Amino acid sequence: MSDNHYPPLPHRTVLQIFEILSGLVKSGLQRGQSVVRDESATFTWSETAHSVLKVNMRILFFCGAWPLSESALACAYIGAVLLASLANMAEAALGIAFGEASMDEITLVLPNTLTTACGVAKLAFFLSDRRRYFALVRRTDRLVAPQEELRAAGAAEAAEAVGRRVRAFALFLVALVGVQAVVWFPMPLIASPGERKLPFGQLPWSNYTQVPLYELSYTLQCVSSFTIANITLGFDCLFMGIMEFVAVQLDLLSLRLTNLRLDEAVCNSEKSRGRGCVAQTANAHDAAHRELCLCIERHQEIIRFTRYLEEMMSPIAMTQFMFSVLSVCVLLFQATYSDDFSAVFRCVAFLPLPGGQMYIYCWAAHRITEKAEALSVAAYSCQWVEASRRFKRSLAIVIFRAQQQLVITAGHLYPVNRTTFVSLVNASYSYYALLGHINKR
Repeated sequence: MSDNHYPPLPHRTVLQIFEILSGLVKSGLQRGQSVVRDESATFTWSETAHSVLKVNMRILFFCGAWPLSESALACAYIGAVLLASLANMAEAALGIAFGEASMDEITLVLPNTLTTACGVAKLAFFLSDRRRYFALVRRTDRLVAPQEELRAAGAAEAAEAVGRRVRAFALFLVALVGVQAVVWFPMPLIASPGERKLPFGQLPWSNYTQVPLYELSYTLQCVSSFTIANITLGFDCLFMGIMEFVAVQLDLLSLRLTNLRLDEAVCNSEKSRGRGCVAQTANAHDAAHRELCLCIERHQEIIRFTRYLEEMMSPIAMTQFMFSVLSVCVLLFQATYSDDFSAVFRCVAFLPLPGGQMYIYCWAAHRITEKAEALSVAAYSCQWVEASRRFKRSLAIVIFRAQQQLVITAGHLYPVNRTTFVSLVNASYSYYALLGHINKR
């Protein structure tokens, strides 16, 4: 028998091997399908307790935007929130079209209408692809999961500190909306008692009907405005929290890269055996290169996650930017040219919301870009001088890749960073100046 030929396997053995391979492939596919299915499954209330974004999901749940079950009651609740928001927008449109509202009253209606429309658009984006948003949260939990390599470096403490900050900020926004409600909702009763004024859009026939239309409209505008404001801010805070967790993971990766060095334990053992220079120990070089490979895999994982985050966040961020620019412009115009002190007070109190919503995205995304760029400095700061040639080649690739900016975009058109925030503020001022010029003519 020649060396180039192997004896044929028995027929039964071939069948057994084929069955084993088929079973492995089938089980692997089933595991993959179960991972996808579990990743995109609807969250339950108990499951949210184990998520780093627990508070964000529960706030959206109470506002009717994040279902925690597939029951008919949950769907009805979401439908009621959408219907109330659309009715609020319809009332504003009717008041502008058929009422005798002045320019001041129209501009006072627009900020709330724009905020409501922005919240409805965000909710529509979420509901149209909610499974992928569920997967985004689960991927965030996996990304933030404690790493064995950094247990001694305080990775868990850093992630917990970011989690506390994200939760506190989410609750702060809810409190801020509550303060806005206290300012806006009772103002018509205080400033114009007996005139049956509504908080936002005025209905032309509210004073000429026996039906309690005024009371119903007042309740509808207050409830729907409060709910949709929490929804639109809730989505902003959710994405801000995810970006904060990505930034802290980049910080921890920078720490791992900075701490790359030859294994001192291996080097000292080789030195005690009298094997010469410690820096030339092969085992120590291998250990350092393995750690560098783990860092490279972690970096690739963060990049893939950031691209998925950008894909899911892009339409919502773009929607927020457009509506925020218009809202800031209208509020500035109203606060500058209105003679009604109550209207000016309400506009000044409401102005931080649309401007802050733009800044949330730009600030958090800019931090990711900065942390990603810092990886190249961290990699260069490690003890690479005495490392092997293989280690240096891999490290050079890491430095080159880290120098390519990791930028999140809105609508795949505009980079989300602080420069974009400044340009959006300039655009708002330009529109405000245009409105002022039209008003003077």
